[in-house]
Amino acid sequence: MHAHAHAHARARTNAYALIHTHTRLCTRVCVQLAVENEADVMSYFDHYISPELTEIVVDQTNLYAQQIAKMPRPVTKHACSEEWKPVSIIEMKKFLGLIFVTGIVRKPKLELYWSTRKIFQTPLFPQTMSRNRFKLIQRYLHLSDNNAGGTNKDHLYKIRTILGIVVNNFRTNYTPDREISLDESMLGWRGFL
Repeated sequence: MHAHAHAHARARTNAYALIHTHTRLCTRVCVQLAVENEADVMSYFDHYISPELTEIVVDQTNLYAQQIAKMPRPVTKHACSEEWKPVSIIEMKKFLGLIFVTGIVRKPKLELYWSTRKIFQTPLFPQTMSRNRFKLIQRYLHLSDNNAGGTNKDHLYKIRTILGIVVNNFRTNYTPDREISLDESMLGWRGFL
């Protein structure tokens, strides 16, 4: 248990270092985050991906895995490795954190984040979660109950709850400056070139 806690602390420190380095390098291109220590990273994360939102994703992911488990399927040689254990809120935050890091540290294939070859090594990933567990959570990741039917008029019914929370979080936590520059790709173009 002590070794697991030590590995978890090391993984959090590595994630903080990556995010802090990324924000220092992006001062002109992206938003400068006020990240001074590890606690600030989690506070910033919770402002946009709120505990309520994480809880919904955890509940729906576990529900979807249960629904799939009840369906008849052929037994494969990898059946043992595919056995689902419910994901927790902490584990989901780790999963989402790793997803965010893939946007900073780019590799051509997901498996390379767990590679033991020196040229590809990214220690944060194996220290945080095994590759099989990551892929299993990715397989069952869900935002709403498949059995809760939507209407033909609402094409976003599967993400409606999540979307409402995210939009509200961004409205609450981000106030644009007086002058805003919009890129031309954000505006519809109806003319001819």
